[in-house]
Amino acid sequence: MAFMANPRNHQRDTRGGGSTLPRGGGYPSSAHPHQRDHNHLDYTNISTGRISEASSPFVPIGGDINQELRNRPHLGVKNGDGPSSPNVRGEAPIFHSLEGSRVDSGQGRGDSGFRRIRDHHARPAGPVFEDKDFPPKITSIYYSREPSHRTSSIQWARPEAICAPQKPVFVLAGFNRFDVEQGELGDCWFVAAMACLCDPDHHRLLERVIPPNQSFQDGYTGQFRFNFWHFGEWREVVVDDLLPTSAIDRSLKFVHSTQRNEFWPALMEKAYAKLYGSYEALKGGHMKDSLTDLTGGITESYTLRGEKSNYPRNIVTILFKALERGALIGCGIDGDGRESKLPSGLIAGHAYSVTDLRAVPLQGGDVVLIRIRNPHGTNEWKGHWSDRSSKWQQVHSEERARLGLTKRDDGEFWMDFGDFLGNFDTLDICNLSPDTPTSAPRKWFTVHHHGRWVKHFNAGGRPKSTDSHWANPQYVMKLDDTDDDDDSVCSVIIQLMQKDRRKMKHKGEVLRFIGFVIYKVPPGYSVPLNRDFFERHHAVERSDTFSNSRQIVKRCTLPRGTYVVVPSTWDKDEEADFYMRFFFEKGNVSEYADEPPEKVEVPPPETSPKYREQEDQLKKFFYEKSGEDMEISCFELHEAVNEALKKEPLHREIGLDACRSFVSLMDVDNSGRLGYTEFQYLWSVLRSWKKTFLQHDANNSAKMNSRELRTALASAGYKVSNGMLAAAIFRYADPSGSISLDNFLILMAKLMKLFNVHHKYQKDGKAAFTLQQWVEESLRL
Repeated sequence: MAFMANPRNHQRDTRGGGSTLPRGGGYPSSAHPHQRDHNHLDYTNISTGRISEASSPFVPIGGDINQELRNRPHLGVKNGDGPSSPNVRGEAPIFHSLEGSRVDSGQGRGDSGFRRIRDHHARPAGPVFEDKDFPPKITSIYYSREPSHRTSSIQWARPEAICAPQKPVFVLAGFNRFDVEQGELGDCWFVAAMACLCDPDHHRLLERVIPPNQSFQDGYTGQFRFNFWHFGEWREVVVDDLLPTSAIDRSLKFVHSTQRNEFWPALMEKAYAKLYGSYEALKGGHMKDSLTDLTGGITESYTLRGEKSNYPRNIVTILFKALERGALIGCGIDGDGRESKLPSGLIAGHAYSVTDLRAVPLQGGDVVLIRIRNPHGTNEWKGHWSDRSSKWQQVHSEERARLGLTKRDDGEFWMDFGDFLGNFDTLDICNLSPDTPTSAPRKWFTVHHHGRWVKHFNAGGRPKSTDSHWANPQYVMKLDDTDDDDDSVCSVIIQLMQKDRRKMKHKGEVLRFIGFVIYKVPPGYSVPLNRDFFERHHAVERSDTFSNSRQIVKRCTLPRGTYVVVPSTWDKDEEADFYMRFFFEKGNVSEYADEPPEKVEVPPPETSPKYREQEDQLKKFFYEKSGEDMEISCFELHEAVNEALKKEPLHREIGLDACRSFVSLMDVDNSGRLGYTEFQYLWSVLRSWKKTFLQHDANNSAKMNSRELRTALASAGYKVSNGMLAAAIFRYADPSGSISLDNFLILMAKLMKLFNVHHKYQKDGKAAFTLQQWVEESLRL
């Protein structure tokens, strides 16, 4: 469990202690960490505008397959030179060579259609299933290569042909971690997690990933299904059993079982590859990511020895609580890429699991012992508190029995916790979600959110980007319920994930550098926090690094209070989808920080001699243009307004479209014209809006930065939600994220109109319209 296979992962250390390297025990490392000194560090928090309810993040997987499938005879063997169409019984292709043009592969989303596919292919004359969403073509393996002589050596084959003359089986004599072997693909991070779930202690977790009663005999249809956790929900992925093999000896190219006729590992890897778009998309990763996808949990990773040691002082308490909640806990000793036995009896470059932790009473006080298991079942610790250590004579026989002490080489042993910290390098704790099918006495309380960092809107960057950091999405944590063992603090594990970047590798997308910062909200402040708050306050906690990894995990222990968590990328205006999850030890909550829309009265600007002069000119102009009906059109308004304002030094001409909006705003009888009283009121609000705009036009360019829009609208009397703000920016900002005076005035006119329409029709805060009313009001906007 301690193995972390390495993509080229870099981290910007926010603590000043260097970057945390990817775990590499037992696997070659290709990491090239980049570091930034804390003194030069800038934190940028960027969020999206989408909101997810803080409800359970899990959706049903969708029925099991316990219903027995119909029997079918064995398929014949047929070599093929390319993709083929569905075949009837007796003609199903067992080989496909890699040819064909590049196509998009399926992503495993939504309804997998398992039952529909099963029923179709279970008919007596039905074809053996071939997955059109993940076809037997080069594009399902590589996204970076075109067909070549190298890829032509790969053939897709069905298990019956691969293991002939043996009969294929899905699982042979149960699941065993030693059955899983990595192939040519660099996905040891996924293989290690597969092996971890094969542990007998975790069979219920494995059953959730691999539904039972799948077979190559009874009711065989050529399809198999697997379930993976994918950003808040469990997704069923259905694949066929065509697997990439060597054209020379029919051996499987990628993950395979040590038993030639057992195929669950290869099929599970294929389903995972389909989820992410291709086999190549799985190249390079971290075991904490695959453990998340296979368990739905959050994995904390700690370094126990050396300069980069980062385990918390209360690590014993953390482990006690983790075991109480059924966590998967692994540890390891760094090696040189190969396993090697040490004089202590331990093995470097090897993964161990933690199975128990006890405070054992002795005459001079308690000693903390940790129980470790070597999955090989041999090679145990030889030091203090090993199976045959004289230290056990200090422990009462009844206590030894309770601890399950045995004097045999079964791979499980006890160590003093100090010796554990002195001999192991890595510790990984996979905290399981509350829906996990285990009987743990305690469970976490979880809340999750989906979001997106959007350029010019809420992709604000790290805290050093003072002009934009405050625009990032914000999540409010209300910590009221303290920990059982310490009534002064509340524990929470925060996970920030960037979504689907692995799936988009074929588009050249790379992982962003991401992290988060936490601020304490003092009394009297409302959320979302504004720019002024961030200029005056510092973070109380933050992620250890800004890293270009799939996820950032941080355990925080904070006093009671209200906090705001701000997730971000390193640089501003970097776009990406993200997923954020909170694991609370007690029933605390987190919410997306938003504010309800509201109209607030603001005093009109003070009159001045200049204003009275302009008003007299407008009055004169109005009577000149209005004619006998004493009304003006949008065209005449356009001429009047620009004539009155042209002498102002920062004046930019107000366009005809804006004047159309102004007339629509004030026109109550659908005449398309304004009387003098309406005109006079309009002139008053235009003065107020223009003054607001100029206050937020920092460089006198007649353009406003879109991130200033919320503040500008508030000063004009309109509080808007994040969704409303996003819609306004997308509609009225130019490609550089700037809003012109013209567009700002149009927006203000529409906002005033919309609030007025709602007030006109609302009852108890909700407005009801007939279709005619809705269309009429909409056309006037």
